[in-house]
Amino acid sequence: MFENIKVIVSDIDGTLCAAGEKPSRQTIETIEELRKRGYLFGLASGRPADDLVKKCKDWGVSSQYDFIIGWNGCELLDFSDDSFYQFNKLKKEWLKEIVDLISQYPVNIHMYLPGRYIASSDTDKAWYSAYKNSREYIVADDYSIFYQDDNCGIMFRYDVKDDRMIRDALKVFEGRDFIYFNTQKDLMEFSHKDSNKGYALKKYCEKHQISLDDVLAFGDTDNDNEMLRICHGVCLKDGNENTKKLCEYVTDKICVEDGFADFIKRNLL
Repeated sequence: MFENIKVIVSDIDGTLCAAGEKPSRQTIETIEELRKRGYLFGLASGRPADDLVKKCKDWGVSSQYDFIIGWNGCELLDFSDDSFYQFNKLKKEWLKEIVDLISQYPVNIHMYLPGRYIASSDTDKAWYSAYKNSREYIVADDYSIFYQDDNCGIMFRYDVKDDRMIRDALKVFEGRDFIYFNTQKDLMEFSHKDSNKGYALKKYCEKHQISLDDVLAFGDTDNDNEMLRICHGVCLKDGNENTKKLCEYVTDKICVEDGFADFIKRNLL
């Protein structure tokens, strides 16, 4: 069933580990064993690629993984030749439109900039997001900092009780060249409509002349869907139902029970 698999790629939060946590020793050792046996392994996350490089060091892995897909597919870092690519960034005029609208509501706007994490309001969650990714934490003096340049994305936190109000307001952006989606219940993100983990995975495979039929991908929620649908997709047992429906496989165990490692050991190792 998995004889032709050459590449394994995985989301992090909700897939390799609970959000904000480190993968278990069992999961780290499972990935190490995959690589010893010649499989290519990559991470695919909503976080910027440079943050994920630091993550690997924090996890104590023996060597950097083969590739990283960052910012939900806007970035690709290929360690075979240390090349870095960016695709489909949000234009600064789009960012201004987004900020002008969402700033009318009770939200906290967030953005990654090189070495910095910007928030429109000072909150514990915003501070922790900067801290855990080793970035300088900056509370914006005004909203213009969010649309000075093109960027891979922008996001905002909100109270889940305001979800319907927020979604109704965002309908004005339907049909545009950018999309919005939840990556956490209280976190909404914007990206280019053509920017997704699947797009960057295709680019990696094209570069290395690897068929997508030779790729096994793991995820748990909406921002993983385009990646999971183009290859052999595996959803975690506790992933969302929409994601499960488009995947070929579902793990027997949930994320915090090492569902990823269990599936790999049963089927590849």
